[in-house]
Amino acid sequence: MDNNYNVYSENISASTNKKVHVPSMVLMIIGAVFALLLPIITYSCSAISLVLSIKHRHTHKTTYAIVINIIALTVALANSVIGVMLQMGVIKL
Repeated sequence: MDNNYNVYSENISASTNKKVHVPSMVLMIIGAVFALLLPIITYSCSAISLVLSIKHRHTHKTTYAIVINIIALTVALANSVIGVMLQMGVIKL
């Protein structure tokens, strides 16, 4: 009887871990796509995805998600800085 219970509980925990990985991947893709267009979307999506990826890095292979989120946040930050510099007149086109 105990063996059946252990198998059942392991199946539930395995499926729960896989469901946490999907939102992280979706948010990573959204953040990477909007990095150059709308940095505010990238900040919110990539920050949440980065936290989820770091939190679950031992249960999933999320190294690539961490790297892509960091790159997307860096590009969004550069986009924001250049936009502010253009608005202030530091850079002229």
